Amino acid sequence: MKLKVGEIVTLKHYSAKKSNRGIISNLFDNSVVIKPERDFLIYSFFDSDPVVIGFESENVVNLCESTVKHVDYNQNTFNLTINNIQSITNKRLTQRFPVSLCAYIINHNARVFSYIRNISLDGLSLCSKQEFKKGDIFTVNTKIENIELTFEAQVMWKKMSELGFEYGLAYYMPKAEFSKTIERCLEFLTMDQEISISRLKYEFEPLRRINQKKVVMN
Repeated sequence: MKLKVGEIVTLKHYSAKKSNRGIISNLFDNSVVIKPERDFLIYSFFDSDPVVIGFESENVVNLCESTVKHVDYNQNTFNLTINNIQSITNKRLTQRFPVSLCAYIINHNARVFSYIRNISLDGLSLCSKQEFKKGDIFTVNTKIENIELTFEAQVMWKKMSELGFEYGLAYYMPKAEFSKTIERCLEFLTMDQEISISRLKYEFEPLRRINQKKVVMN
């Protein structure tokens, strides 16, 4: 893992439109403990939530697809399991892009809350408490920035998760216009993460000193 204790990272969570920041307070083999920059942010995170961690290493922007493992409200930290690390420098849009998005599954006139962990031109990974079978087709509704997306998707695979099920979905018979919209969304997400990391790099030193003091004091 390229992350280091004391490093400032960006945090993207579906509870906020913009990226927030945090400092890494501990590292394990496949997980990391992070203290958010603002104390109240911790109350927005819940177990198994998807969180995108952004950081720069050797002038390369990296994104970690992660999920909340444990929230420590007393220490104002949370432990994240790292599921996947992607570089977005010269990144092909066909690769899965880590995200943290709210979504609704619309099936038989019912709306089931879910969230999206990653997305690509071909499909997405979606988590839900509702169980479906491989091959099932349903409608998904989500929003990326100001673009609302409603589309049909087919279950290609499923597996159990801590709070329900994780599905690998393929867009079902997508039209050319929809594919172009997904491509624009991915381009926006890439640009947004690169800007957030660039801003973080500019502000890194003063943030690191301030947050290290907070970690020591707590």
